[in-house]
Amino acid sequence: MALVVQAVLPQPADGSVPTRLTVTIANTSNMPMMAREASVHTGVTVAEYFRDMGLDVVVIADSTSRWAEALREFASRTGALPAEEGYPAGLASAIAAFYERAAAVTTLGGDRGSVTVIGAVSPPGGDMTEPVTAHTERFVRCLWTLDRDLAYARHYPAVSWAGSFSRDVPVLAAGHRAAGDPAWSRRRDRVGAALAEADRLADLVDLIGIAALPARERIRVLAGHLVREGVLQQSALSERDAYCGPEKTAALADAVLAVVGRCRELVDSGVSAASVEEVDFGPLLRAREDTGPHDATGVAARRDAMLSRLGEVRS
Repeated sequence: MALVVQAVLPQPADGSVPTRLTVTIANTSNMPMMAREASVHTGVTVAEYFRDMGLDVVVIADSTSRWAEALREFASRTGALPAEEGYPAGLASAIAAFYERAAAVTTLGGDRGSVTVIGAVSPPGGDMTEPVTAHTERFVRCLWTLDRDLAYARHYPAVSWAGSFSRDVPVLAAGHRAAGDPAWSRRRDRVGAALAEADRLADLVDLIGIAALPARERIRVLAGHLVREGVLQQSALSERDAYCGPEKTAALADAVLAVVGRCRELVDSGVSAASVEEVDFGPLLRAREDTGPHDATGVAARRDAMLSRLGEVRS
């Protein structure tokens, strides 16, 4: 397994990009089990050293499943009583102790420092009920689940919106509200609802075809497509799309929701769903790559152009 510890130095006075200190701790699977077991604790201890200097640190552990396997091997050799799938009975406590070392603190010198822990879990055969995954979900505040089908469809990042979760939504909403974005929570709910509706209709579309659905249901399928392609996709090979600032992310979501709302209005006014589906939504979907990482104004311009084009649709 490998741990990457990255600390961000304070912002330079000239406004340039802050320097990052990176420490990598690697223990391959053929190394002694005690080295593999100690690697997690070593990585977090290094992170806490930087944190106590008043720095913000992130620890990326890949993967905690390999660490748990070392714990299981060690427990077996010492004759400890095995629990689920041969893991030691203290597995849950060990995982909890690892993640609870993530914290924001005030140092003895009065500075603020923090440690953020991101742990990858590799469930054997994709079994999300196996002990390491189950215990991790009990203790972590959020989870990103990768979806094999999305990866095969070349939808990157292949993060499942159905399997992922966060327990800090109210806290995040309050933070965005304090930062001047009171619509964050409602925007998130609308995007989540659009994806859920599209997923609900996906099997029905495969069975009977899109043309057999009522007009409003067809717009729900279209809404899911626009959210997936226009907001959730990202290209690491694009200078403009490899990173997306929060203001542009909000603008992209607002643009897609506004276009979807206009499509619903057209269908409700008697325009056929087929006529709406024939519209070229390419400019809207390309907005994330055609605009800079912080260019919310450019996204809004493409939204307005798309709404104007929809205004010309006739049944």
